Amino acid sequence: MKYIVNTVWKHSNPIKWEKMQEAMDQFNREGSPAEEVFWFAIDENTHGAVSVFPSEESYKEIKQKWDNMREEASSEMNISMTFEAHGPARVTKTGS
Repeated sequence: MKYIVNTVWKHSNPIKWEKMQEAMDQFNREGSPAEEVFWFAIDENTHGAVSVFPSEESYKEIKQKWDNMREEASSEMNISMTFEAHGPARVTKTGS
């Protein structure tokens, strides 16, 4: 069963999306069990993230690494997580 992680991040300065793309590119180079990751604008100082994992186990495998990355990114980019929710996907879109 797919597992979803949703977070919201507050930036002290307006978001520089080019730097965010560089961070995502680095994230992708390091590898992740996430099937999809989306970072989206909420306002000029806030972004949200949605990550889709193939299972809760795959999320748990990367969670400690992500926690370490989040701590480092929070300090380097002067951002803080204001919301986190995660759980199994119970209803999904089917078809196209």
